[in-house]
Amino acid sequence: GEKPDKGLRSFSLKVCQMVESKAVTTYQEVADELVEQVEQEGDNGGKAVDDKNIRRRVYDALNVLLAIDVVQKDKKNVRWRGFPKA
Repeated sequence: GEKPDKGLRSFSLKVCQMVESKAVTTYQEVADELVEQVEQEGDNGGKAVDDKNIRRRVYDALNVLLAIDVVQKDKKNVRWRGFPKA
C-alpha cells in the first residue's frame, strides 16, 4: 500500500494551511501543533517523533513562504498574505 507522505512537500502544505487558517501565528505555535499532529497520527514506525526534524521543516517551509511573499514576518508573528492573484 501507499505509505503516508511525510516529506517536505507534505509538511509545507500543512504549514501553509495552518498559517492561512490562523491568519496570524508564530513559528513556535505552528511547530508545536505539527509535532503534536504527527505524534497523534502515530504512524512513525514505533520510533519517537524526531521533533527537531519537524521543527526544521516548519522553519524551511515558512522561509520559502516568506521568500515568495505568501506570509509576512513581523518580529515573532507570522502573518498570512495569500497567494498572488493570477
